[in-house]
Amino acid sequence: MVRRDRWLAFLFVALALLIVARAAHKHLGVLARNQQWGERFLAHQDPYFDTAHGVREHGPYPPSMAWMAAPLACLPTLAARVVWALLQVVALALFTRRLGRLTAELWPTLAPHAPPLFALALLLVSRFFLRDTAGGGGNLVYGYLAFAGVDAALRGRARGGVSLAASLVLKPNLAPLLLFLALRRRWRALAVTLGTGAVLFCAPGLYYGPSAYAALAVRWGHDVIDYVSLEDLHSGALVPDGLPPAEDAMNQSLREAVHRVLRPPGDSGATDVHLFEVSPGAASWVARGLEFLLAAGVAAAAFTACGRREELLTSLAFFPLALLCSPVTWKAHHVVLLPVFYFLVCEAVEPSVSPAQGSRKRAQWLPWFLFGYWFVCDLLSQEVIGDAPRDLLQTLSVVTWFDIVLLVVVLRVAFERRRPLGSDPL
Repeated sequence: MVRRDRWLAFLFVALALLIVARAAHKHLGVLARNQQWGERFLAHQDPYFDTAHGVREHGPYPPSMAWMAAPLACLPTLAARVVWALLQVVALALFTRRLGRLTAELWPTLAPHAPPLFALALLLVSRFFLRDTAGGGGNLVYGYLAFAGVDAALRGRARGGVSLAASLVLKPNLAPLLLFLALRRRWRALAVTLGTGAVLFCAPGLYYGPSAYAALAVRWGHDVIDYVSLEDLHSGALVPDGLPPAEDAMNQSLREAVHRVLRPPGDSGATDVHLFEVSPGAASWVARGLEFLLAAGVAAAAFTACGRREELLTSLAFFPLALLCSPVTWKAHHVVLLPVFYFLVCEAVEPSVSPAQGSRKRAQWLPWFLFGYWFVCDLLSQEVIGDAPRDLLQTLSVVTWFDIVLLVVVLRVAFERRRPLGSDPL
């Protein structure tokens, strides 16, 4: 191990200790709510109804989140926080190992530099990473399970579907990855994912009671469908109980971003940044149209991808697509973009390491895009610029619009080598 990598290993250990220590000193947060959800589930109560505050919560999560919440509920809060933080550290370590192997396979000249490349990728999602690990979020863990499952499926290992299914039954926002498996004709992996997912989804009903659990599942599905079908996003009275109310600009989903441009904020209390005013139905159709166009473009790219590199890179485009199309996307959810940024960093660095194999034009524009993303979406945080500018950037949905650009960049990089070197980019 070279001195550079020893220092990076030391920094990784320091980061791991920081994550665990910060989690141990955290009060409330999502982990506490997950524990309370699990306690109510184990007591055969309605886990979605917070009796202490008289409100429903955790509406976007399926009842199969019992696989995560119930074990946490069996632990004292401090122990649960430490155990969950350690699990996040393990997920981060597994990311480094898997991404390092993929680097040796697809970018062999970069394999010796995998640790600093990973550090750069982590820097590009640092704001989201710190948010996710602050209060016990699970996005890093779920993101690794999903990425590992897709990677295994692309290697012809159908058992990767078990990992992907585990991610989706805990948090289904990465469900567009199922479409990717179908487009790449990974039928066995898709079948394993669906079969395992069905078993994992239904199994908690054996403890909770089949009929009562089925009622939970039906209500959850009904509420989610109603929420997805909402036309007027900024009328709190229309939002199903337990789902995010008329929001205050934290939601960075594409449909919320479109509504902020085309509609006044209504009763959300958010800053008014709308440029045009159309009906709620028209704004919703614009949002759905954009989602369809993005999904169609990513699907076409996945269907036509040739070779291991294109296949992997097009799979990564489904991560920002999932964030854009989900009706609820907090900034912490963006930590799942870690592998996306890792491979973009590889593509940005490769021409300088092996110029005969890469495009010099990519070396000119891709690092600038990555720096711009980091500056706007990571550096301009509440701690740096304060509350009011942060709130304005949230309302302007800068993270959302950068997600769209990121998706386009991933696809362009994926297919760039099909163009003759020196040709102008599209």
